Amino acid sequence: MLYKRVVLLLAVVLTSVFSFSTGAAETSSADRPLKCVYFVPKDCTPCPNRAERLFRVMTCVQDFYRREMDRNGLGPISFGLEEDGPGKLKLYEVYAPGNQEDYGRDSAWVVRDVIAEELAKRGIDVNKEVIVVFQLGLRWEGEKAVEVGPFAGSGATTNGIAWCYDDPMLDSDKLSSKEPGGYYYGPCSIGKFNSHYIGGIAHELGHALTLPHDCELSTELATFGNALMGSGNHTFGQELRGEGKGSFLTYSEALRLSVVPAINGKKPEQRPVDVKLTELKGSRVSKKVIRFSGKIEADVPILGLIFYNDLDSRGSDYDAKTWTVKPDRDGAFQIELTEIEPEPSEIRVCAVRDVDTILLFKAPYNPNGEAGEFDSIEYAFQVPKAAVAYAARDSLALRKLAKGDLARWSDLKTLCEELAASIEFPEKIQTPTDVKARISSFDLSDAAFTTQKVGWASLTRRSFFDGSLLSVGGKVYSSGLCAHAPSELRCNLGKKWKTFRFGYGMQSSGRGAVVFVVYGDGKELFRSSRIDDNALRTDSVDVSNVRTLKLVVEDGENGNYGDHSVWIEPILLR
Repeated sequence: MLYKRVVLLLAVVLTSVFSFSTGAAETSSADRPLKCVYFVPKDCTPCPNRAERLFRVMTCVQDFYRREMDRNGLGPISFGLEEDGPGKLKLYEVYAPGNQEDYGRDSAWVVRDVIAEELAKRGIDVNKEVIVVFQLGLRWEGEKAVEVGPFAGSGATTNGIAWCYDDPMLDSDKLSSKEPGGYYYGPCSIGKFNSHYIGGIAHELGHALTLPHDCELSTELATFGNALMGSGNHTFGQELRGEGKGSFLTYSEALRLSVVPAINGKKPEQRPVDVKLTELKGSRVSKKVIRFSGKIEADVPILGLIFYNDLDSRGSDYDAKTWTVKPDRDGAFQIELTEIEPEPSEIRVCAVRDVDTILLFKAPYNPNGEAGEFDSIEYAFQVPKAAVAYAARDSLALRKLAKGDLARWSDLKTLCEELAASIEFPEKIQTPTDVKARISSFDLSDAAFTTQKVGWASLTRRSFFDGSLLSVGGKVYSSGLCAHAPSELRCNLGKKWKTFRFGYGMQSSGRGAVVFVVYGDGKELFRSSRIDDNALRTDSVDVSNVRTLKLVVEDGENGNYGDHSVWIEPILLR
């Protein structure tokens, strides 16, 4: 894992509403084709006819993207492919040092590292490419297929990677087959086997091309089928067997893809974030319809704002419905979100520029029709005001906010006062052993660390590395440390403290997975579960006999992309 898939159903109508078209002739972004890698564990044998079969498979996926981009009014554009002769896909074969079992479901980034090392020898930088990895990660046990390797995708505008499987049965020519012999969580036809696994390739490639999860509106289901980035990976090509409508790209998916260089063929470009959401207000229209109005400021034209409404109950973003609106020339917009369920959700707003898609805002709320249902959105919208003032070290502005705009929220009022005080009366950065004995508590936000290693950017105190405030679980904090995983912080306690009390979690912008660990003199005192959400947890450990305290955040075995780990209110007590 924010789009308005507008009240109008047909993509042709959407096109006229948003008036955006590439004007491109049919293209496959030939200047920047995908790199297709064939990953072979030591104990596996490459599948026969792989170059020919996978050419058919990838051409099928390519045609799907082209057809759907065109249906959405964005032109018949798709990704490019490298050929190794007529009808043969160019495959960069990588023979891995480990066996199949060494590359399990959580080993995506291990596989990537092996590939990156090998491709570097061939002059290819994986950080500048979009890569599809075909792994021999499906093991047959009689008539049962067991998924061993990773099946996932991840990417930014300029690069990405999708981990998929190859199998002798994998062939787009067999999508129409109703013959038995396939398997996916149970026996199925050969056609369904290919729907799941070719659909999986299309879906994970979507992630590699920046797409988050989203699902279709009920009004779209009957006409178009299932959204590719929802459950569309399981329904891909089913219309060829007369078993359903198949899969499609939502307008929001297509709009995001339209600015990806691997799709539009343009030269990759990185640009400073110059888009701000300056106003956002929610109102109730009817039982299942809400309206958002607001305004953005941008230095370049915005192709569209995508609104995602993501229900909390499922625990994932597969059920995030989307709607899209194009701001007017002054940046003002108004959008109606339909099919809204009266339960806790998260709203996310993204802006699509000509070169990328930017997350502008997200906040939890409960659209239950009751008074105050949009209060949490207003709360979240006010927080950046404090962040801007703190980043500028403007204590006067913070105190003004505490008495004015943020006064209605007691915690934000207190936050501004605490941040203002930290500017006006800065605590000396010191080693905990040097804190006077009469002082009963000490905030590690002000600690001198003998070791401070972080996996991205730098260690920051009382704020996130991008200048925003520390925020976990929908609440902001004036005390804490931003130490992006993998990270390690050490400080001397000298057996002068009794308890270490702390909170931990993922900054609200985080989309990764991490594990928090506390050591005392090399002994593990605490280890969290794998954290892959934005909830705050708290705990404490006995440090009465500890000389050296070490705070570690480990990667959750999926790479450190989005591992925005923070320690909240890390306090030593006598």
